[in-house]
Amino acid sequence: MLLAEYEVLIVSRYFLALLLTIAIEAAVAWLFGFRTLRPQLALAGINCLTNPALNLLLLVLAARGVQAQLPLVALLELGVVVVEWRLLVYALGGPPRRLFLLSLAANAASFLAGVVLFWR
Repeated sequence: MLLAEYEVLIVSRYFLALLLTIAIEAAVAWLFGFRTLRPQLALAGINCLTNPALNLLLLVLAARGVQAQLPLVALLELGVVVVEWRLLVYALGGPPRRLFLLSLAANAASFLAGVVLFWR
């Protein structure tokens, strides 16, 4: 496989992961009652920041010889929960406790889907 083909494969895998994250977290938000355009767009936009940032961090760690084992990824994902929660509070101004539960549930669902689909 040529390097360019490999790069396209890597980028498409990360793009697929981002799209799946947005879809899964949107479904969880819908179940939480966030069914209008504003919260759905806010969550999608936030995921467009946090998902690539987490994946980039994992790539940097891998380049430094740190293996992305499940406990490390779960710990980093908890950091994402907090960041997304604070961004949701800022963007939506809703009740912080409810938005924390949304962030936790949405990230748990997308994390578990990622484990099932992408973990080797």
